[in-house]
Amino acid sequence: MKKIRLAILNSNHTKIGPFTKKGTEIFSYILINNLLKYYQHSVQISAFCSGNSQIPVKKISIAYRSSTENQYINNSTYFFELALISKALSMQKAFDIFHVNIMNGELILPFVQFVKKPIVITMHGNTNEKLHSLFFSLFNHLPHVYFTPISNYQKKFLPSLNYTKTIYHGINSNIFSFNALGGKQMIWTGRAIPEKGLDVVLQVAKKMKKQTKVFPIIKNEYLDWLQNEVLKKREIINQIVRINFDFNVTRSNLVKEYQSSKLFLFPLKWEEPFGLTLIESMSCGTPIVAFARGSVPEIVKDGETGFIVNPSDDDIRGNWIIKKAGIEGLCEAVERIYAMPEDQYRQMRQNCRSLVEKNFTVEHMVNQYVDVYKEVLTKK
Repeated sequence: MKKIRLAILNSNHTKIGPFTKKGTEIFSYILINNLLKYYQHSVQISAFCSGNSQIPVKKISIAYRSSTENQYINNSTYFFELALISKALSMQKAFDIFHVNIMNGELILPFVQFVKKPIVITMHGNTNEKLHSLFFSLFNHLPHVYFTPISNYQKKFLPSLNYTKTIYHGINSNIFSFNALGGKQMIWTGRAIPEKGLDVVLQVAKKMKKQTKVFPIIKNEYLDWLQNEVLKKREIINQIVRINFDFNVTRSNLVKEYQSSKLFLFPLKWEEPFGLTLIESMSCGTPIVAFARGSVPEIVKDGETGFIVNPSDDDIRGNWIIKKAGIEGLCEAVERIYAMPEDQYRQMRQNCRSLVEKNFTVEHMVNQYVDVYKEVLTKK
């Protein structure tokens, strides 16, 4: 059988490799490595990315270093995204199918009418209902463009797109291995930006007097917020309960932290399209306490793998076990988990692991993407 000649089009913004901390590039690294592992005899992979990306397939680039590593690019990263897109599309005769992993496909859509090959776009970002509806409607007449959502929530505001099936992200559950016991502290990890709710984590830790470990990924454009809204307040809270900070920890080094935690606190302030940290934590057995934003209700099973909390009394999104909303609801959920009898808590940890093994493994994700490739090629 002839191999599928697959071009995976990534961003030039961030280099791809085992060290990557940005969600989209983590996805690309996982996808590429596992396509090669499981489908090397049926899929021939070329990756458009920065030249210094560390991936085991043919790399095609416009520059050796990624945009974030070049001091002269600054805020002009879109110029180089477009240049990489242009290079990829100019080589369309060499490929059977394109798989795009840049935002939601906004940058490539103006050019897809000049491409005859099928294009699969994984939607990695959030959507603005009015803006994206207006923009994407300009390209609805192009039947060879397919959108793959990473959660059903993403389809809520753009129902008219040409969707494939929803494909949830997957992780290597052997790396994020199970621990039946857990530990005593709460954990949080993610980008140190307001939308991820790190400041709320500190408020809950203070109210509940629970030791907490946080692992922020520093974003230079939010250093003032981090200093004023988080670090200064931490000094005060540490007089009541210990909050440990460790910055820019790699994903592999977080495994032992997930395994040895009581719960993962995820008080989002935005509509998270997926949330890799949720499945990483659950794979290690650690349950979730999170606001019911974005994809959270699709990933967390309320009462089984943690607790879901409505963001506020004015923002009720479901009839969850915890009836209080906002910070009070988070605190009640935290208290419930800490108060669980040992056998019930161990069962919740086992539920977490079982859910990941069923829905969120890398094998499951890769198999579904290959199914999509074959399906759209058949339609062509």
